[in-house]
Amino acid sequence: MYKDERCATLPIFPIMEKVYLERILRQPEVEAFSLGLKPHQLASSADAGGLTVLARAVSEHNLLSASKLYNNITVAELGQLLGVDADQAERTAAKMISERRMKGSIDQVERIINFQDADDSAAVVAQWDAQIMGVCLQVNAVVELMERKGITVCM
Repeated sequence: MYKDERCATLPIFPIMEKVYLERILRQPEVEAFSLGLKPHQLASSADAGGLTVLARAVSEHNLLSASKLYNNITVAELGQLLGVDADQAERTAAKMISERRMKGSIDQVERIINFQDADDSAAVVAQWDAQIMGVCLQVNAVVELMERKGITVCM
């Protein structure tokens, strides 16, 4: 929807843009957005520590956005960023990590959340390099076998 030029005229477009671009949503923006929601969309969720469905969704979105910005963050600072207390921030992070919606770990002694790059591009490049090397070795083996059998190879 974000890429549809007709959506640019909608009043919710700024929040839609921030969600699409994985930017942190600020409280005034969320409050303005919530004014257009129906009462059932603002219901509290028992599993989210009394947070509304919207507040939980925004908190999880902001946590994912923070994971793109930071390598690590203290639980207290994360709570401030999410607009919840430190314990709620830690529970949210733990839930998202355990559900594999976010890569990271929690150091409960130091009260720090360490984020890991979801793409882990270094590992992807290393795997790609290993696959290319494997193909090259197989091609060399075929060429050597052909030369041993007296077949002329032109490259």
